[in-house]
Amino acid sequence: MTSSTHALALCAIGLEKVCASEIQRLGIELEGREAGRVRFSLGTAGASSLVRANLCLRTAERVLIEAGRFHAENFDELFEQVRSLPWEAYFGRDDRLVIERVRTRDSRLAAQTSVQSIVHKAIYDRLGAVYRLTRLPESGTERGLRVYLDHDECVLGLDSSGEALHKRGYRRASGEAPLKETLAAGILFLSGWNRRLPLLDPFCGSGTFAIEAALFAMDRAPGLGRHFALEDMPFVERGAVAAEFEAARARVRTDVEFRILGSDADPKAIAAARANAGRAGLGQDRLSQDRLSQDRLGQDRLGQDRLGQSVSFEQGKAEDAAPRYEAGYLLGNPPYGERLGTQEEAEALYRRLGSAYERFTGWSLGFVTNRPDFGDFFGRKANSAKKIVNGAEEQWFHWYPASPQTPTRKD
Repeated sequence: MTSSTHALALCAIGLEKVCASEIQRLGIELEGREAGRVRFSLGTAGASSLVRANLCLRTAERVLIEAGRFHAENFDELFEQVRSLPWEAYFGRDDRLVIERVRTRDSRLAAQTSVQSIVHKAIYDRLGAVYRLTRLPESGTERGLRVYLDHDECVLGLDSSGEALHKRGYRRASGEAPLKETLAAGILFLSGWNRRLPLLDPFCGSGTFAIEAALFAMDRAPGLGRHFALEDMPFVERGAVAAEFEAARARVRTDVEFRILGSDADPKAIAAARANAGRAGLGQDRLSQDRLSQDRLGQDRLGQDRLGQSVSFEQGKAEDAAPRYEAGYLLGNPPYGERLGTQEEAEALYRRLGSAYERFTGWSLGFVTNRPDFGDFFGRKANSAKKIVNGAEEQWFHWYPASPQTPTRKD
């Protein structure tokens, strides 16, 4: 039984480069990238590479098996090309096909509903012939498929993830405007943070930044607590899945040092963050406030016996935050004035945050907002403002690295 040799990692537009770097660090051959998609080779490892990508990628929202890539200018050609593919490698006799999305651009086949119908019919025609059934039961696992037609080139992406990959499994309690786990990981990579420097999120909400940073510092694969749609596909050997999970568990570091703090003005958010951290295997820091204040050198050894002290959360206003170390990273997702408060309140908060720049001398600061003009209110133009398109939402990552060349405050 043959299967595809390529796959596509879907990510937020603007995170393609960091997602591609992740793929390469996993030892998987990169094939290229375009807006919101990174293509990679499954190589000789095949299913193992696919499992590894789903299990370990922090910035990918979903991984699609490239079930087919071909030229099609008319419906007859589309039908025959789709029917010729080995769908039995991915579908059992009882599985149900759901075409989740059809996108066409500059192609002769522009009618999306017709494309969907033809692709669906061709796949079921193939499966019916293979399993010798005139009607497929459709009582088994649901398999999602996405169809992309661009300049008459058709790409068929079969979902191998199941639930979106940002659903790590630890965030059952969330604030009113939570940041996606995949986006939080992407911001960490864009900032260049590493575990040797302290990290503060003064708008921690449900704790996503802090938890993602801790999991990254420990090299704990984000998918260890969940399952994937590919696990019961016919072409995937059960041993390949087990081997990748075992290898990911073996890579987890419990002897590393890192100092991560999340704070929020809302006590309910703090409770949610602590609960989420507990589910992620990161217990609440039991150090007293006095010891935290005195620990200027940050010499806590976060080994297995003190893993519960790796991440802490406490109540406090972001504009009142003060550094506990000489250098570090402050990353936050302040309210946008949409789901929380008003735009006027958000702008007033951005102005008050400007004073944090003087207090956090030697620190790098980054803020995720829904507007490119954040710097006008903060009082300084960011060294860079990276636009990220997350579904229908546009966001900007405003980055202020610790540097004597940072622009001076506006009058």
